[in-house]
Amino acid sequence: MAGIALLSCFFVLISIGVPIAYAMLGTAFFVLFVFEPGLPTIIVPQKFYGGADNYILLCIPFFMLAGELMGLTPLFDRLMKFSNAMVGHIRGGLSHVNIVVSMLFAGISGAASADTSAVGSMMIPAMVKQGYTKSYATAVTVISSVIGVIIPPSGIMIVAALATGTSVSSVFLGGVIPGIVAGSSLLIVSLIYGFTKGFPKSAEMNWRERGRAFWFGMPGLGIPIVIIGGILGGLVTPTEAANLAVVYAIIVGALLIKGIPPLRELYQSLITVVTRLSAIMICLGASMVLAWFFAIAGVPEIVAGAIMTVTDNPYGVMALMLISYLIVGTFLDPLPAILIFSPIFQPIASSFGISDVHFTVVMVMGLSIGLATPPVGSCIFVGSAISGLSVDKFVKDLLPFIAAMAAALVVVAFVPSLVEWLPKFAQS
Repeated sequence: MAGIALLSCFFVLISIGVPIAYAMLGTAFFVLFVFEPGLPTIIVPQKFYGGADNYILLCIPFFMLAGELMGLTPLFDRLMKFSNAMVGHIRGGLSHVNIVVSMLFAGISGAASADTSAVGSMMIPAMVKQGYTKSYATAVTVISSVIGVIIPPSGIMIVAALATGTSVSSVFLGGVIPGIVAGSSLLIVSLIYGFTKGFPKSAEMNWRERGRAFWFGMPGLGIPIVIIGGILGGLVTPTEAANLAVVYAIIVGALLIKGIPPLRELYQSLITVVTRLSAIMICLGASMVLAWFFAIAGVPEIVAGAIMTVTDNPYGVMALMLISYLIVGTFLDPLPAILIFSPIFQPIASSFGISDVHFTVVMVMGLSIGLATPPVGSCIFVGSAISGLSVDKFVKDLLPFIAAMAAALVVVAFVPSLVEWLPKFAQS
């Protein structure tokens, strides 16, 4: 009874527009006062503080700061030129460049909305100038930004690892191949669009020019190499990799290439990082409170029982989880969705032999697609603000890309080795 009341209260609060963190805390207090009046109220602040008091969370602000610092330097522009040298000569070249840049920038910012803003502000006007429709340019920018959540470093991956009790290093490495699979699926759609719509292409470069572009872009590629290479080689922890990324951005991006950015820009970057971090920490604390009440109210058992009435086949269970992720992602951001549903779905996945790393990466990938879907996807609103188009004007061009991402999700979900191979290789 308490479990059903808890779920009902939570979804009612969300449906009337209560912010996610407050909805989680409100639901917890409702259960505490109505169904568990004998429990001391001190449990709530204890669980809240415990959710935010974790050393591994130091990764998040430093990865954010590294991305912000890179944005103050010409390194992003160098990534653009490198990507254009690699794929710009193919029909629909700027569309492919858009996707490749997002994949590379994902290894720096780790935030989808930051990717949309950084890539979109440069690529959407450039694509329209070359003859692409503004609708298509906005759509490809929005959907490619989702890769920023999958390819490490990713703040959401860190939170998901914490929520599922999984090694951050393993989750980071587990997201590399799925991120490439997702990017490849988008490139396939982009190629089809390029040839069927007759989109323009850039002049093909010779290998010497490409080598020069690669050398020119190497400083921008350094951060992903430092992060992934350091973790894969066992040289650094994710937190240490985040600190190294900041140091690298300062030395290479600011001092060697451009010079120290103005203090006003640095101050604004710090404000941005602290603002985003504050929202994450509040959600984390509130989610730990709600997760504890989920446990004592038996919510995981209720959901597991409901799933078992539909199917007891592992593939069927995975399919139901994927459907749940895609539906939930349309009205909840990935961060709160992960914090809410991890304690519900993880025990079910474990009972069917699904590893924690595979479960975590698939959950993040599934929920992140919601960033590019109406009605509340944050990336679509950033893209809309940059292009000046209302969301309904570019949804039609967005749908084939969403279908491609969903197909990539299915492949990753049902081929566990795509997630598990790299973490196992790093441990061997």
